[in-house]
Amino acid sequence: MLAVGGKPVATWDEMLTAVQATSGRTVFQVQRGDQQLWLVVDVPKVQRWSPSGVKEVGMIGASPKVESPTVQYGPVAAIGETFSFTGTMFAQTAQRLVQFPERIPAVVTAIFGGERDPNTPVSVVGASRIGGEAVEQGIWVLFFFLLASLNFFIGVFNLLPLLPLDGGHIAVVWYERVRDWIRGLRGKAAGGPVDYTRLSGITMALVLVGGAVTLLTVTADIVNPIRISP
Repeated sequence: MLAVGGKPVATWDEMLTAVQATSGRTVFQVQRGDQQLWLVVDVPKVQRWSPSGVKEVGMIGASPKVESPTVQYGPVAAIGETFSFTGTMFAQTAQRLVQFPERIPAVVTAIFGGERDPNTPVSVVGASRIGGEAVEQGIWVLFFFLLASLNFFIGVFNLLPLLPLDGGHIAVVWYERVRDWIRGLRGKAAGGPVDYTRLSGITMALVLVGGAVTLLTVTADIVNPIRISP
């Protein structure tokens, strides 16, 4: 491959990036032996998985002669790459948590027949379906990435300072410590434990909201699931 849509490409990665960024009728300049050809290809848009989520990209029926499915690192380099990838996972998870409320209306739309946005939240049912399809198609990288990202999301979500999550209990403990420290500076005795019954109203409200979101995502994953394009 020499050029895609008039843009020169020298490597497989450059060609792949150029193809994914295009759609519709595109001119491909290729080298076959000693002859250069200009081929017109109608490039379709398909949904594909990426580390930042599912997105639409251009695709043609081409593959490299030698394809390495994995990247190998030495013992020292692997440590740095592990920390880097973990940091990226945490950043992506935090970003998805911030975007979570604004994506709920799209889930409701999908339940009533609208197109399912591949970036909307999924329940355990949806994650299991996607994982099963990944295994069925032999995409083990996606399966393990999905498993890891699901655990990351649950772990980070559980640290939110909201009851009844663990983060809410941690926040109460820190409140008690700061309160007692301030009381100590004022020469007063430490206060007693926080009365959790006063927080029961907030806790129940969050439980109801969480239950409603779970019901919505499970319903959407049953009637209009996200699927992996073959």
